[in-house]
Amino acid sequence: MLTRKKSGGPKGHRADTNNGYGVEGEKSTAHQLKYIGAEYRVLHGRRVHAGGGTQEFDHIVVGPNGVFHIDSKHWSGDIHFTGQGVERVKSRSDRGKQDEPHSQDPTAQLYRHEYVLKELFKQHRIQADLVGIVCFTHPNCRLVGTSPAFATLKLDRLVHHIKTHKPKRTLSAAEVASIEKLIKDNSK
Repeated sequence: MLTRKKSGGPKGHRADTNNGYGVEGEKSTAHQLKYIGAEYRVLHGRRVHAGGGTQEFDHIVVGPNGVFHIDSKHWSGDIHFTGQGVERVKSRSDRGKQDEPHSQDPTAQLYRHEYVLKELFKQHRIQADLVGIVCFTHPNCRLVGTSPAFATLKLDRLVHHIKTHKPKRTLSAAEVASIEKLIKDNSK
């Protein structure tokens, strides 16, 4: 079962309170990642520390073709990726519902995630492709355009996208295990 660790706020308050949308999206993504294959290591809900910062990752996948950090979004409606950022038009059924916190630009969070992982890898002299993905899990979501820096895709394309990524350098099974251990050792 996928659970989100509590952080910040009064005892028992979750910092990521968002009407359950975030958790629902993360559960859907975790379910899809069960089918990725034994050569991949999958970590969920990790708070990784490096470079003087800490970031909470929905999912990290380590495999022979790189390290993938995935942010799950359970948004509906049209999501437009433009040169100015992200514009979201909710579907009629979702109008009036509260957005999840910081929902204006999911790529900003991925830049912070990428910084922490790059610092961790630099500190330990690890060379591996690092790929950021925003995974949209709501069935009534329509993506228009793409992010210039990160993959933006719907849930049904996630495993295919990861497995077909062409790395600059392939990682051995021992390197995959070592990177997984490094991330676990530097996270909660």
